[in-house]
Amino acid sequence: MSFARKLLIIAILCIGSLSVSAVDTRHGILHPSFASLQVEVEGRPWLPAVIVQDSSDRLVIEFDELASQARNLRWSVVHCDAQWLPEGLADIEFTDGLNEATVDDYDYSRATLTHYVHYRISLPDERVPLKLPGNYLLKVYEEYEPDSALVQVRFAVSEGSVWVNAQVSPRTDIDYLESHQQLDIVLDTKGSGISNPYSDIKTIVTQNSWDGNSVTLTAPSAVRGEVVTYSHLRPLIFDGGNEYRRFETVSTSYPGMGVDRMYHDADGYHADLYTDIPRGADGYQYDQTQHGRFTVREYNSANSDTEAEYILTTFTLESPKLDGTDIYIEGELTGRRLHDGSRMNYNPTAGCYEKTLLLKQGAYDYRYVAVSRKSGKPDMGYTEGNFCDTANDYTVSVYYRRPGERFDRLAGIGSAVYINPRK
Repeated sequence: MSFARKLLIIAILCIGSLSVSAVDTRHGILHPSFASLQVEVEGRPWLPAVIVQDSSDRLVIEFDELASQARNLRWSVVHCDAQWLPEGLADIEFTDGLNEATVDDYDYSRATLTHYVHYRISLPDERVPLKLPGNYLLKVYEEYEPDSALVQVRFAVSEGSVWVNAQVSPRTDIDYLESHQQLDIVLDTKGSGISNPYSDIKTIVTQNSWDGNSVTLTAPSAVRGEVVTYSHLRPLIFDGGNEYRRFETVSTSYPGMGVDRMYHDADGYHADLYTDIPRGADGYQYDQTQHGRFTVREYNSANSDTEAEYILTTFTLESPKLDGTDIYIEGELTGRRLHDGSRMNYNPTAGCYEKTLLLKQGAYDYRYVAVSRKSGKPDMGYTEGNFCDTANDYTVSVYYRRPGERFDRLAGIGSAVYINPRK
């Protein structure tokens, strides 16, 4: 790897690194030499990072380090409440063994310009058995430096005591087949031990696994026996948004879908995506979606995890400069975070917002989010538009704290994807 390429990679990744504090429980890459974090339930890649207690579910966590040699990495977990804050439990309260294990499943990249080490963690792990349901934060760190997390992963264990049913409709209390979608949620709490749903449970709803528009419901609209209903509530009306934009860099020999130019120089491989334009004024157009996720893939490889190349990928959004507003790239490719690493820069000469990210070969979803510097509120009305037809993916998580307990249980989880019957 050339010295110039090393400097360019470090500059790009340092922009996206996070400072870590004792209460920092954000999900994502925290050190500039790590990349391509993916978390999924084995065999069910589109589901949330949740495994059911005492089931055969396995959670797979994968990430790379841009390096020639593997580190002595270890991991441990912290039990968190419904809002992802540490609950202060002793390790022995939520683990049935030592709360630390080595990351011993790794492999080196092969025949790539960018050298990297691919790491893999699978849960449950007999070295750190998890005893309690609820939210967990897994922290990856170098041996002897447990307070300096390199990667942090949010996942959850559900006890499955509450059955969750959610329905999505474009017929909302504020408009009809226009810009929004509304959820109705029904919980069956039979056998869960929940005695007062009006005060004992928290129900959290997220759209497309993005915390930027999640809502927390602290009281249902109705309770009939063991059936709890959330219906006709204003927080359950979401902006419709739009289908994610897509591109593919599965080959370094030719430009894939959404790629205008693919080339190679002393700094490595480059992919310039086609220039995007704001879609707020356009009508809805259906497209396939990964709901903001990405898939690592090199078309000519039997093992893309270690044989896919890293590519300097440039995004361009043609737009006048928006005063008092920042534009971000949102999706799993940026850790679903609106931060320095995903914020675009305005080029007044070209009249465009631009951003270059170092991304592993594959198929990616992304979208542009505008954020007011004054209010901090994210909005996609201008950049993407809001349409009731969008195939949004909603996750509903139900938390419960029993009397006398000091932790939030994840009692149940459900999901709903809007499917337009007119397509």
